[in-house]
Amino acid sequence: MHPGGRIWRSGEIAIHAIIRLRRTRCTGSDIFLYIRMGRAYNDLIHPTDQKQKGVIMNYIIFDLEWNQCGSECEIITEPVCLPGEIIEIGAVKLDDAFKKVDELRLYIKPQYYQKLHRRIVTLTGIRDKLLQEQGLSFPQAYEKFMVFCGEEYSFMTWSRSDLPILIDNMLLHGIDVSNLPDTYDLQRIFCNEIMRFSRKMSLDDALKVLNEKGDTAHDALNDSRNTVLVCNYLNLEEYGGEYVSRAFAEPPIHTVYDSPKAALADEKLRQYTCPWCGEAVTAEPWLHLGREESMARGQCSQGDEILLTMELTRTAPDRYHPRRILYEMSDDLWEVYSQEQGNAPGENP
Repeated sequence: MHPGGRIWRSGEIAIHAIIRLRRTRCTGSDIFLYIRMGRAYNDLIHPTDQKQKGVIMNYIIFDLEWNQCGSECEIITEPVCLPGEIIEIGAVKLDDAFKKVDELRLYIKPQYYQKLHRRIVTLTGIRDKLLQEQGLSFPQAYEKFMVFCGEEYSFMTWSRSDLPILIDNMLLHGIDVSNLPDTYDLQRIFCNEIMRFSRKMSLDDALKVLNEKGDTAHDALNDSRNTVLVCNYLNLEEYGGEYVSRAFAEPPIHTVYDSPKAALADEKLRQYTCPWCGEAVTAEPWLHLGREESMARGQCSQGDEILLTMELTRTAPDRYHPRRILYEMSDDLWEVYSQEQGNAPGENP
């Protein structure tokens, strides 16, 4: 088990059992065990079977399509810098045995980037008229999505690209982002466990490898259905836990930088509050990944590790807006970080 936290759940129990093996600087005795109580402390004292309580864990495979700023408008920077406004949510619900039980499609009428970008129309086939006639407001759509997810659920996505967009849109509409669920990165699971390599693979390519004929891509529900096809080949009960992590979103950062270099040099962007113990922590220097993306590892005095990610959105030649997300350090994220330590070009973009 990796150094970073693993969250084991039973109903409303959340036990963070963290065994930390320092892989890059490990000694035989360098093992730390932490057990952290979750939302239902009483259940630890009086254990109750999850199914007897009627609480079933759902796994929600979801995909998003979003519009982007076109030439007729300026990119939104308040109350949050908005690289994409969601126009479609597609989701498939799996039960606790990873069997499909339901699906959902929601169209969303954009409020800020109201005219669809030509590239988005070509890519998705979605038209302005469809969104005007069938689109909900984002708060309405999000509420329906949460009802669909159920009482106890985890997210499953193909890559980590959709969750930040979801968070941006939640912040845009004042929706609470403090209690995001555990998330499984199915792309990483497929590439590591099936393909046995660490590079990324598109969902379309994964379907070709498996000789599966999926539905038309760049449709949020179709992409979710296609992800289910790949998911059927994965033994999630055996190794899925290595790839689950929880994201911790933050309020928008309103500081604007004149270059990526200036952002990377600002120590304040490496400072965060540990989501478990509340300690103020400064993460290690950034690993610059290119394309305005960076990551850093942080650890509080209690040993809880975080992977801090930052993406800079360029809104003008000399205006860069940072967006940060904290991820609980899982086995897989530790591997990602370790690989990038050897591959990253350094702090200066």
